Amino acid sequence: MITADWISLAVIAAFALLGVLVGFGKGLRFFTKGIFGIIISVFLCFCFGGMIMSLGFVQSLLAKISSLWVGKENFWCELLAKIKAETVIFYLILFAVAQIVRLLVTKFIQSFFEMDNKPMKIINKVFGALLFVAMLFLLGLFALYVISWVGGSTAQQVDTYLSGSNFLGAMYRNNPVAGLWEYFKTETGGDGESFAIFNLIFNC
Repeated sequence: MITADWISLAVIAAFALLGVLVGFGKGLRFFTKGIFGIIISVFLCFCFGGMIMSLGFVQSLLAKISSLWVGKENFWCELLAKIKAETVIFYLILFAVAQIVRLLVTKFIQSFFEMDNKPMKIINKVFGALLFVAMLFLLGLFALYVISWVGGSTAQQVDTYLSGSNFLGAMYRNNPVAGLWEYFKTETGGDGESFAIFNLIFNC
């Protein structure tokens, strides 16, 4: 164990205590609104967009929409066809739906966990601690992955420093976030239409 390990354990304990004080209901609301909520909705679109798009009804609807500009010889129609505007529209609608579903589900769960009785108050505090610790781990794993992904001298220094660590070092060397992109790309058919919106963004 190195100094960073002990500091990390202290931070985890502090987050667990904060989770107990805040509770699961309010904690869930905090972690699913603002930028966190947008990230969650984008992630849901990323995971399920390809599957939903492959449905026959959706394919027919997208074909109807694309027929409005495909094959028409003017600048705007050719531009819409080139960027696959029907796919952009699909993901924008899916994102809006994901936002609405996220808000409704969060509101329901918050109301359930904040019921005014003693057993639920205890459960709310216990799950609050677990939620805050889980979010801390997730953010920590993501930060360690970014350091490893960027590479360079900073990554080498971090790798050397954590070589004697049994906690942070293990997280850094066996980071599950590292293979997340490739995993979802494989599972959701990333070479096809499900990634069209993301390819459009990065290739513009």
